[in-house]
Formats: sequence, C-alpha cells, structure tokens
Amino acid sequence: MSTFDLDSPFLPLPCGIVIASVQPTPTSLVVQIACRLPCAACPLCQQPSERVHGNYQRTVADLPCAGRNVILALTVRKFVCGTPTCPRKIFTERLPDLVQSYARITNRLRDALVALGLAASAEVSERLAPLLGMLVSAPTLLRRLRAVACPPPKSVRILGVDDWAWKKGQTYGTLLVDLELRKPIELLPDRKEETLTAWLLNHPEIDVISRDRGGEYAAAARKGAPQAQQIADKFHLLKNLRDDIRDLMARKQKVLPEVEEISSDGIPLQARGKRQERAEPEVPKPDEPEKHWRSMSKEPRQASAGQTSQMSAQSGSQVSRANRSARYEAVRALHQQAISQREIARRLNMSRQTVQKFLVSESFPERSKSPYRGSILDPYKPYVLQRWKAGCWNGSQLYAEVKELGYTGSAALFRLFISSVRKHHQAAGTSTVLTLDADGAKVSGPADPPPKPLLTPRLSPTRARLSLRESSCQTGREATLAGGTNPCGSR
Repeated sequence: MSTFDLDSPFLPLPCGIVIASVQPTPTSLVVQIACRLPCAACPLCQQPSERVHGNYQRTVADLPCAGRNVILALTVRKFVCGTPTCPRKIFTERLPDLVQSYARITNRLRDALVALGLAASAEVSERLAPLLGMLVSAPTLLRRLRAVACPPPKSVRILGVDDWAWKKGQTYGTLLVDLELRKPIELLPDRKEETLTAWLLNHPEIDVISRDRGGEYAAAARKGAPQAQQIADKFHLLKNLRDDIRDLMARKQKVLPEVEEISSDGIPLQARGKRQERAEPEVPKPDEPEKHWRSMSKEPRQASAGQTSQMSAQSGSQVSRANRSARYEAVRALHQQAISQREIARRLNMSRQTVQKFLVSESFPERSKSPYRGSILDPYKPYVLQRWKAGCWNGSQLYAEVKELGYTGSAALFRLFISSVRKHHQAAGTSTVLTLDADGAKVSGPADPPPKPLLTPRLSPTRARLSLRESSCQTGREATLAGGTNPCGSR
C-alpha cells in the first residue's frame, strides 16, 4: 500500500495528512495542512501517545505548481510521553514521509534540487531554479550535493591510483578512478600503503592498476592485488623518458658543446662543466652521533653581469630618496606660487605635516638611520666568520654548531646573516678579506673586489634534452609534410 493518499490528486500527501484550505496568490499557493492521526510515537522510547499537549505552525516549501511556489503551512502537534522512565516528556510528531525534522523544504523538493545540481553546476542551477519555480543558492546546493552518498561501484577492472592534496605541502590523500568509466570512485584519507592495501583486498576483480612512481603504491598493489598488472600512467611514462634522457646527457656532458653566455646563480657547477670538489668530512667526537652535512663548493657562485650592473646602478633606497627629493622640489615650487599648504597637500596627495616639514627645512631633509641596538647573534658572528674563512660554507652545519655554543635565536635570523656573508664572499671572490663592522652588525669586504672570471659553461643536460626534443619535433614535422607521422603528435 502506498504511503501517500491518492484521494487528493492536486497535492499527494502521506496518509493521515489532510488539506484544510488553499490560498492562491499570483505567485504562490499557500496550502494549510494538518495531521489527523489519533496518536504519535515518541522518538526516544517509541511508545505511542494520544495525549496532545499543544500545536504550532510550521512553514515548508514544496514543489512548484504551474510555475507558482507551493508553501505548506503545516500544523504540527505536540504530545506528552506517558512512559515514566523516558527522559523526553514532551515530543513533536514526526512526518518522515513528507519532511525531515528541522527541514525547511519537503523531501521531494530536496530530491528535485539534488537532481538539478547533479545535472548542472551549482551556479547554473542557482540561475535556472527560479525559472522552474524553485529558489536555492549555490552554497546551499553544494552542501546538499556533498551529503549525497554515491553508491560504490560493483566491479572495477582498470583502476587509476594517484595522490591529491587535502592541504598542499602538508596533508595528502589517495584518489581512485575507474579508468573505463572515467569517473572517480573513492577518496582515501591518506596515501599510506596499509590504507590502499585494505581497499584493494576488497576488490579482487581488478586486472590493471595505473599508478605513479610512488613506492608505497607499488607495495600496496603487490600485496592487495597480486593478480593485477601494474602500469605507469601517461604523465609518468613521459617523465621517465625525460629523466632517462637527462641522465644520459649528464653522463655524456663532456662531449656537449660549450655555450657562450654568462652563467647565473641558478646554474650549478656541474651544469657549467666543472667538477664539484668535496670538502673533507670532519671527524665526529666519540660520544656524538655522526652527522652528514652536504658538501659545498669551494668556488663562489658568479652573478651575471646584468644583475651586477643593475644592483650597483641603483638600489631601492636610492630610488626612494630620489622620489622624496622630487616631492620636496615640487612642494617648494608650489609654495613660491603663493599656494596654501592645504592645497599643496591636496595636489601632491601628501599630509600637511610633511608639507610643513619640507617648507621649514632650508635643504632636503635626509632620513636619519636608527642606531643599531644589537642582536642575539652578535656574540657568535666572529665564530661563524672564522669558520667561514676556514672553509666551512654549509649554513646548516654552522647553525648546528652555534646552537651547541648556546645560540637561542631563530633560524631565520641566522640564515639572514649567512646570506650576507655569502653575498660579500661572492663579490670579493675570497673569504679571507671578510670582516665585521665596528658594532658587529654587518659584514664588509674589500673596497675594490677582484675581477670575476668569465665562465664558459657547457650545455646543461636539461637544455640538451630540450634541444633534442625540438630537433625530433622538427624531424617529425618534415616527415609529416612528406606523408609520414609526427612523433610529437602534431598534424
């Protein structure tokens, strides 16, 4: 038997709910309905009760009728629970076939909105719903779509496994895709081997697993689906090919041509055709664990001529001073034209205090530098500079050493000082001439640094790989013109 009363063809309602009145308007229909069942069950103890405590009015939106909004004015009764041990003394009758508790729309209107959201996007549905007699916002529709439980697939034959970021750089999950249907089927909370293995054990019908180069995914596929064949996806297949070509070019770098260009800071010594010399490791103390520090090059990185000339031509402070000087001259010129200070500030978009300061000063007022107040790193700067001159250029190792000496400051402050030391070292070309200022705040080098040698680097493996790709594409285009196929995919 149907749960809806078909005696009212205008508005099907569940059994026991009757229509009291209908109030039509040009844009809506207000339908007064009420439940006429003699009793209601308590939601906690499930015991029926016939003792009515009171009633209240509840407004619920329903499916539209002939383009007009349908509003159900539902009279809901309150009952007294007769069970002595039940903690709820008064309860409201439930109508789950029509509307859920605390809901503002009926079940059928909710299902219609979900179907509309699944067929189109949330923004499109928000614009289309008013034309169909329904009102919904895009955020509300997205919230309802997230609550829809998608049925799990019955069988998956070709599975795609890849990771995705819940929060980029911190938390990652696993995305499972049915590659035959081209639809995502599952989101795992992490990318651990145990999680994927447990999921694969419940799907023994998988024949092929397409994954990336992650070792945990490979181990999970071997344990959870040993019958499946593991393959690489298109992206990692091409990435493997590019990496192999780059490794080949790195092994044959001695035969690569030299490039007549100025090397930049980003090109390592290996890309310049020079072998990187390793620093002799320090012998650890017997009672301390051995630490492995990355060896640094003994030759400082060379900055390009364009960067050096640009940095030496004009710094940020010089630009700021030039702008302030121009405004000072403009204020003096407008004042000579008998223009008030208020009007000068309005024209130049300045404060009147600044305008008055410029007019009182006989010459351009220079900005005074605040005195150096000292730093928590000052007691350790001579030691760091001494170790730097001794050939220890690894910032992580120096930071660990000063921490053992008692440094309690932040790592960012230490990195800032090391970057200034490295910059002066690169400018001077040697570390033996670096000294500290009188107050110990900054590092200074020689007034006239020695000229930097002009490097002639070899073609890097990455650029050689790109050149090889361009030449193969050019060959493919020529083959296409001759009637062949292009390996790069162009037509």
